[in-house]
Amino acid sequence: MTGKEGNRMKYKSSDSINVQKHRRNLRPYLMLVPAVFVLLMISVYPVLYGIYMSMTNKNLLRPGRNDFIFLENFIELGKDQEFLGTLGFTFVYTFSVVILSYVLGLGLALLLNRKIRFRGVFRTLFLLPWVIPSVVAVVNWKWVLNDQVGIINTVLQDWGIIESPVLFLGDYSLVRITVILISVWKQMPFMIITLLAGLQSVPEDLYEAAEMDGAGFWQTLTGITLPIIKPITFISTILTFLWTFNTFEIIWLLTGGGPNGYTFTLPILSYYTAFVRQDISYASAIAVMMIMVLLVISLIYFRLQFGKEKEE
Repeated sequence: MTGKEGNRMKYKSSDSINVQKHRRNLRPYLMLVPAVFVLLMISVYPVLYGIYMSMTNKNLLRPGRNDFIFLENFIELGKDQEFLGTLGFTFVYTFSVVILSYVLGLGLALLLNRKIRFRGVFRTLFLLPWVIPSVVAVVNWKWVLNDQVGIINTVLQDWGIIESPVLFLGDYSLVRITVILISVWKQMPFMIITLLAGLQSVPEDLYEAAEMDGAGFWQTLTGITLPIIKPITFISTILTFLWTFNTFEIIWLLTGGGPNGYTFTLPILSYYTAFVRQDISYASAIAVMMIMVLLVISLIYFRLQFGKEKEE
């Protein structure tokens, strides 16, 4: 065998080895193809189809019409007072729930992080609203707030505090506050658990040093605790914001969006427009606007958060 033939054999053997390695490297990715396909069909395709539907005039009450009208639905949304009012309340509802959940959750997490009696029992009790299914929780809240047999109205009337029952879910001045507080009750345990996990990662040496320097509770909180748990705060608040903004079942089961659409949020308005008014295209446009709003808010939040970290 000549030197050239030997080199050719070496090249061929090395090429075959490379091909085998390449096939081995591709095998895991090929096995993921079915799962990726299913994920695309479940997640990506409905979003793309919804965007397409938002640019048509399809209405179930007029089954023969399905024309492409491009951005006319979005232009109409900009003039729709119901949509603009619902958008405003959605922001008020979301930010109120996030802020109140964080403040109350941080306070309770600080309390549960101390060495108190029955600490494990209290942690379990505060976690209950999170693990109870929303349907069960809302049914119980509707019974508690009922104007005829509800516990709250019964107790207030027996004590002489009120003369007539309070319509917590029917009075325009109370219904929005009521749904916000119930949502806070539902979301707050998540804040407690995540912030408590962050608090337990703070070294005790820092607190001892701060105490020796004469730092009070507020100085310790703002100078040690909050800066250290900042990553946990960022994750918990952004997740709570996204969940609350997309919340449907709590308000829908409590009020159905009433009275007279006064507690409509964007998810409820989209559902009501699609399945009650039968206007599929307009409902799709509302859903697309929800996605755009969430993207913009998330990008602004990430920008501000990481901008502060770079400055620091």
